[in-house]
Amino acid sequence: MRQSLVVPDSVTVRSARQFAGILSAEYDTERDLDLDLSALNEVDLAFVEILYAARDQWTRAGRDLRLTHPAGGAVVRLLERAGFLTDLTPQDLEFWFHGELPQ
Repeated sequence: MRQSLVVPDSVTVRSARQFAGILSAEYDTERDLDLDLSALNEVDLAFVEILYAARDQWTRAGRDLRLTHPAGGAVVRLLERAGFLTDLTPQDLEFWFHGELPQ
């Protein structure tokens, strides 16, 4: 069974604890999770760190954490600025962009 979660419009170091808590509660439901980033406008590296940790946690539990749509907008700009797009693993490419880099 899958659960869907709309990510808040802002996930930064100021709201990281709250967002991590939301993901933790979702993890405790023992379901796969789809994250909808469509409302996300403000983001910093705290968001990326939380998602990398969550992905690892879900994977180790044999569960799936994915994005409903390829990352765009603020997330792509952040990943680009932080250097995450220069050497993507196949798993990262699939997670963030569903297999295709944005143009």
